[in-house]
Amino acid sequence: MPAQFLNSFMSQRWEDLLLLHWPIDESILRDTLPDDLEVDLFEGKAWLSVVGFKLSGLRISPVRWLPWPAFWEINLRSYVKDKKGNRGIWFYSLDSSDAFAVSGARMLYGLPYNFARTDGYSDGKRISFFSDRRFPHTKARSDFEATFSSSGNKARFTDSGLDQFLLERYCFWSRRKYSNYSVSSQVKHRPYDAIRTAELNYSGQLFQSQGFPEPTEKPVLGHYCKGFDVQATAPPWLFSIAGQANHR
Repeated sequence: MPAQFLNSFMSQRWEDLLLLHWPIDESILRDTLPDDLEVDLFEGKAWLSVVGFKLSGLRISPVRWLPWPAFWEINLRSYVKDKKGNRGIWFYSLDSSDAFAVSGARMLYGLPYNFARTDGYSDGKRISFFSDRRFPHTKARSDFEATFSSSGNKARFTDSGLDQFLLERYCFWSRRKYSNYSVSSQVKHRPYDAIRTAELNYSGQLFQSQGFPEPTEKPVLGHYCKGFDVQATAPPWLFSIAGQANHR
């Protein structure tokens, strides 16, 4: 199995991304992670984020000729590292209205995708998302929104350590129910050209559905990004079949 096939297994585009962030006590997250991962901290604080975006242009090897309709996705994630210090993302939940994408991601990557009615809207100044998770998954709703400047002054927060900590993540881990270890996959895309958002609002049960208390305060930080093209590596089990490593 050629390396190019494995390292460029999936391509897609992420559009109109909204990321809302809350600091959280490390102890709340610690016992929710697999034993081979640990909470990644920024200046002593752990973080949980709600992320919404539109996924379009999905192409999966070896059937890249097969077109895939665009859909909205909403996820709850945190920031982790492995025992070697590699940093990435742990997804607590991912909601999508595309039933085939939900099934495929669960099967291929072991990610906790849920079928939900998801929707998003942006008018160039305000962006909003809605989700309503459906049976057979744990029911949960969410509504969140923010405003942003469309003046074209899209400063990249390369000078801010916190912005980079929350945004520039190119690895995610997953762990199947009966597995004894976590596995990682990589994504490749250009750096975020995110802008900070204002008038941040969230309500819902995304946190509660994962055993966390729902936030009582508004997000302390939000980002908006117009979008970029993304490539993802093949599922780790395909690398194993090919006798290759997919780790950095």
